[in-house]
Amino acid sequence: MTTPNPEDRQAPRQARESPSTARPEPAKDASLEEIEADLERTRRDLGETVGALAEKLDVKSQARDQIDETKERVLEQAHEAQDQVAAYTRHARDFVLDERGRPNRNGWIIVSALCAVAAVLVIVSDRR
Repeated sequence: MTTPNPEDRQAPRQARESPSTARPEPAKDASLEEIEADLERTRRDLGETVGALAEKLDVKSQARDQIDETKERVLEQAHEAQDQVAAYTRHARDFVLDERGRPNRNGWIIVSALCAVAAVLVIVSDRR
């Protein structure tokens, strides 16, 4: 078992923060403008942090966002399905109809096959 290093607890705040968020404190001989700029930057950072925390804790807003995202995703999938059905229908129509809109050879074969299946079903149902 390792014991905590007492130096880790006493490390300055800047050393514990990630380098991207750590900002150097103004020097001891800093001008008033530098100190005020640092204070303003700190206030802005604190405001952003509080805003981010409030957003994370706003369950209603998160639920609304999830609902909106789900609605958008469902609508997008419905449009894609409509496009696919329309393309399939056009392809099927082109497969069985000629350029004048009359059944071509494939169309007549399909119609004949459907009639044969219907006739078989009628015969089978009459025998029962």
